[in-house]
Amino acid sequence: MLDLFYKGGPLMYPLLLGSALMIAVIIERAFHFIGTGERAKAFSAVMELVRAGSYGKAGEIAERECSPLFLLVQEALEMRGRPKEQMENRLSLLGDGILRRLSKNLHLLELTGKIAPMIGLLGTVLGMVEAFQKVSFMKNIVNPSLLASGIWEALITTVSGLFVGIPALIAYHLYKNRVSAVAFSMKHHCEELLSMMESDSVTGKTGD
Repeated sequence: MLDLFYKGGPLMYPLLLGSALMIAVIIERAFHFIGTGERAKAFSAVMELVRAGSYGKAGEIAERECSPLFLLVQEALEMRGRPKEQMENRLSLLGDGILRRLSKNLHLLELTGKIAPMIGLLGTVLGMVEAFQKVSFMKNIVNPSLLASGIWEALITTVSGLFVGIPALIAYHLYKNRVSAVAFSMKHHCEELLSMMESDSVTGKTGD
């Protein structure tokens, strides 16, 4: 394995760095995405309690749940009684901050996924130039095995670049889709909660 690495040339080093960066970001982001699920049952319980006017118990459930959605739910419950527009602005700012934290470092995955194959291709082109240059120096004495050896060694960087780039792009799109799902969940459920709280204020429910 090390022999193949060294035969790939100097551009194998940035590819190695890219692979280490990719793995580090994937693991680091995985920990941040733990617990970002929707928790439909817990949210339904909160809505039932809000509908019944039991804001205190609803807040206790929201406080126990560690997810982006319930951070907003807890904030909304604490702000009950304030104008709806003020609550929406506050929840929007809080939600933007959550999504920004979830999206942190994802651009590094995208960058690695796009650049790694390009670096690999550059290494292959440079290797083939060197191989053909050696053949040209031999003039009339052409050794096919020498040319073939130079070409397959040059292709090592392209293969390595793809091995780094493909997983990086797959992870990037999976995480971006997860961020979009969290954003949709927060927006949809918070609108539902605010509407419920607004209707309660109209009917005169003050809560416990």
